[in-house]
Amino acid sequence: MNNTIKLLLIIITTQILFGCSATRYISSIFNEEVVFFYASSDYPNEAKKKPNTPARRATLVFGPYMPNLGRAGGGFGGNYHSYEGAMEGEEIVALWQVPIKGKVLRYYVRSEPSKGIIRAPREGHYAYNVGVAFGPMRVEPTGLTQEQHSSSEVVDWNIDNEPIYYRWGKWDKLYYVTGIFSGSDLQEKPRKFHEIQGIAITAEQYDKLYERCHGGWKTVRCFMDESFPNLTPEQLAYVQSRKHPDDDYRLSGQHPIPERRINRYN
Repeated sequence: MNNTIKLLLIIITTQILFGCSATRYISSIFNEEVVFFYASSDYPNEAKKKPNTPARRATLVFGPYMPNLGRAGGGFGGNYHSYEGAMEGEEIVALWQVPIKGKVLRYYVRSEPSKGIIRAPREGHYAYNVGVAFGPMRVEPTGLTQEQHSSSEVVDWNIDNEPIYYRWGKWDKLYYVTGIFSGSDLQEKPRKFHEIQGIAITAEQYDKLYERCHGGWKTVRCFMDESFPNLTPEQLAYVQSRKHPDDDYRLSGQHPIPERRINRYN
């Protein structure tokens, strides 16, 4: 019996035993890509975690998928995530919170309508890579272009007082790149990142947005709108400039609640 017949028998048997859920799982084996998300974030004077200090955390919506990035601090580290659906041109949303000495930084980023994900060719690879920096990134001396070096700062030295890590990037911007690379590549090889301008938000605004993004609706409602409390004129202008045509529908309750996704690679 050849492998094709064996595979068909497995699919038929699984379908009979487990029904529709098995169909979705089998379909995902053939249709999903595997994406490795690498995340970096490095601010000066970051405060150590204390009982009364808000946690350092980051949330990312990259198209229809929402990887669990945790703190997203330091150099480019990450994990594999299964991904299903088109990525090119899809929406990007990010929010992050970083306690530093004396205060807590909170930022919100959303891509403009029709200016979503710019995706590099997959080049026939099954696994795909995304590098994201929430504000400044932490890289090695060789990991910056000449232009990036001119606006970077040294953050760590070796015993010979030679720079071994640099910090580069604006505090209120999200940086991302797609393609085929490793975490080491992101730290060691210079490259140009796509940039999305963000805006500082208050603790009250951050908490409301975080609750939206991590509730049952997740990616559907993970964005700020005009209903957020105490919006400054600058914040309101930012929110309005990022409004997508389907925002009202996504907030109306008519949009289907997204299915819970299980990452088989965790």
